[in-house]
Amino acid sequence: MLLLMALSPLLFTLGVAVDCSPYTNTISCSAADADPCCVPAAGRFVFRQRFEPDAGDKGSWAIEGLDVLECDGSPATRAGPSLTHEEIGSLCARAKDFDGEENEAAWATSEVGEGIEEVWERAWSKAGRCVTSLCDGDKDVPRFFDSLLDLHKRMKVGEALEHAGIVPSTDTMYRLEDIEAALTAYGEPVLLCDNGRLTHVLWQLHARGNLAGWVAADHGTLKTTCPADGIVYPRSTVPLPTSTTWDPIYRPSMRPITLSHDENRRVKYDDEGPAQKQLGFFKREDERRAGEYYGQDKYRDEL
Repeated sequence: MLLLMALSPLLFTLGVAVDCSPYTNTISCSAADADPCCVPAAGRFVFRQRFEPDAGDKGSWAIEGLDVLECDGSPATRAGPSLTHEEIGSLCARAKDFDGEENEAAWATSEVGEGIEEVWERAWSKAGRCVTSLCDGDKDVPRFFDSLLDLHKRMKVGEALEHAGIVPSTDTMYRLEDIEAALTAYGEPVLLCDNGRLTHVLWQLHARGNLAGWVAADHGTLKTTCPADGIVYPRSTVPLPTSTTWDPIYRPSMRPITLSHDENRRVKYDDEGPAQKQLGFFKREDERRAGEYYGQDKYRDEL
């Protein structure tokens, strides 16, 4: 019974077409009488971006998720139905204007080896189904993820930090106030660190109308976990590929292959003439040798 009462505002609005034109620019938590199908009833949000140092050449800031809170900062109490990752994937794939590749690339990789469908299933279960203004049935799921993608593209954390001279480094540390100052154009960032290493930026927001836009909320109770100085903006831990230079290989010039009996390779030598005569008992042998070989052509194969 308590669950039904909690869901009743949402279930009621799902079955009735509502004119939301009067609430187009209404900021969540600013009008208690606003229709929950036009302006989120749980109207305080925390958008989470996580730095992945091993993504790309210089690391990348990616979507980690969204927290949906009641206007007093407590967890949202109203929720629609849960969906499996197969259902979420099917609804997104059928949406005409949904860019699956761009949406997938914008999300941080799972730390437990999940695929993007499981990551989205958790995001919908935790946040998407708690946004009361998602009242359009099958269109709600892709619209929820598209709205987070648009918000992520607006919060260009990496570009803002780089513009301020804050880049991933192994030998440079940064001050908290410098990092916060670089991001104030987007609101009041809440920085999270792990052992002095910058890991997350959180943004506290209100929605404008039915997720038509976002505005910064007050700082609330969230606090930074980064030190005042000595913050490390980590570089990639994956070693860069090394380039290897090889000495050139020179091939000998080609030459035709011929057989040993090829006439072109037979070399004719000049006639050696009569053998040199020697004295003594070698004389007769010299005469015999001269008579046997004199005047004959002698050849040999040139290898």
